[in-house]
Amino acid sequence: MNENSPLPDDSDRLRVIATYLQLELARVQRRLATAEQREREQQVARQATARSAKPAWTVQVTLGADPRPIAIHHGECTVGRRRARPITRRDAIDALTAGVEACGLCRPDRELQLD
Repeated sequence: MNENSPLPDDSDRLRVIATYLQLELARVQRRLATAEQREREQQVARQATARSAKPAWTVQVTLGADPRPIAIHHGECTVGRRRARPITRRDAIDALTAGVEACGLCRPDRELQLD
């Protein structure tokens, strides 16, 4: 309602309107809280899915301040997992053609059809 809308002048009817508006506001706030909770749960689920998703390709790097690539792995490979960084398919192909070793266990060069 705006300032120009007709409202009754007596206090009894104004109290009824105020009570109605308070009840409606409480209903909207409950619905808002439910929607916000659902959105938070969906965000947590999306983040958990993103964290658990394994990359398609990884590069195993050396230890130290200037890490250098040692080997390319399929994302499911467990060899060198602690020092593995996710990379794209194109990066995996580029690294293998540049001379970075392919993992002898998961053989990413075969799947990338580079052997």
